[in-house]
Amino acid sequence: MPDVLRLDRVWKGYRSGATGPRTLRSSIVGGDLVRRMRAPLHWALRDVSLTLGAGESLGIVGRNGAGKSTLLRLASQLGRPTRGALEVHPDTASVLNLGASFDLQLTGRENAYTAALVAGFTAAETRRLLPEALAFAELEDFADAPVRTYSDGMKLRLAFGVVAVRRPALLVLDEVLAVGDVGFRRKCEDRIAEMREEGTSLVLVSHSADEVVGNCDRAVWLQRGEVRATGEAEVVVERYEEAARAETLARTPAGLGHHRFGSQEVRIESVRVRPTEVRGGGPLDLELDLASERAIGFPLATVQLRREADEELVVDASTGAPGVVVEDLDERGTLRVRVERLDLVPGRYALDVGVYAPDWAYAFDFHWEAAMITVTGPTGGKGVLVPPVRWSSRAA
Repeated sequence: MPDVLRLDRVWKGYRSGATGPRTLRSSIVGGDLVRRMRAPLHWALRDVSLTLGAGESLGIVGRNGAGKSTLLRLASQLGRPTRGALEVHPDTASVLNLGASFDLQLTGRENAYTAALVAGFTAAETRRLLPEALAFAELEDFADAPVRTYSDGMKLRLAFGVVAVRRPALLVLDEVLAVGDVGFRRKCEDRIAEMREEGTSLVLVSHSADEVVGNCDRAVWLQRGEVRATGEAEVVVERYEEAARAETLARTPAGLGHHRFGSQEVRIESVRVRPTEVRGGGPLDLELDLASERAIGFPLATVQLRREADEELVVDASTGAPGVVVEDLDERGTLRVRVERLDLVPGRYALDVGVYAPDWAYAFDFHWEAAMITVTGPTGGKGVLVPPVRWSSRAA
């Protein structure tokens, strides 16, 4: 079958420009245009080649600045390579930066309508599919509110809702599954699986290794704009994570403790969990006290829950996810996170927390099994997730 995406020795470069406001006059008279043309290129991608066939799925992993977002923008037909050849199927749908293309002054309904028209639907098709898109996004009650009033989670719902009714040939996703509640993430994953069964190809960037392995056949590891490894998703992700683990262990001081690793440039001095016993569907609050010898800045941190019985990762939250905004910290500070609904089956879960170098290169401080959490509630189901379910019946 024909490829839906092909990059052949692609390079993508950007020139550093002059600072300050730019006008046509300043560009010509002031020489700004000439200076920009003479500025050296910063290469975001270097000699990248890859292909994606119909129905295949590809995950992209790498540190911040590795070139992942640049590759996704090219795959979304938002720009052209500086060198090399790029071919993208015309029926491509993307969800990048939490629907950054939305007009914040328009309502959710108006934005969804416009997005469907831009995607190629006729006006009649758009009117027919719009209720389905809003229903998938669970935004029927907020459809006529301006998008500027939406939370990041609501923007994600709207963006994915429009894509969910499209069934494109190629779907491009940038970290979108990291935002939103557990139930909606599972809903998105189910819809992605349906699309793949119907032949949609997938390109996915995610901080979560489980999401890449669970949704992708193959993976590419980018490092400084170059392909470091490519192949089966599980193998590539393991190589990528092993490199970060090796760097972390190399920087871990001797005698730090069996359950703690990292360079200690930033330290997690205490972890508070409230409550340590929570009924399924209830909230969970966490606080991490951080300390450093210098200003911490934006803390890149993760909170993970693993089911004790089988080590399955059930929660993976990160401040590095799109839309997450927390204050910069000085030498000391507290990072707070709330899991709004812990829709998990009853059992014991281990809490792992970590704070990392800005590019995820290694851990500043990682606490394995920092706490144990017990989830209570009725038993009888299998799996991990226990979402709110409503049953009904109607006699024939």
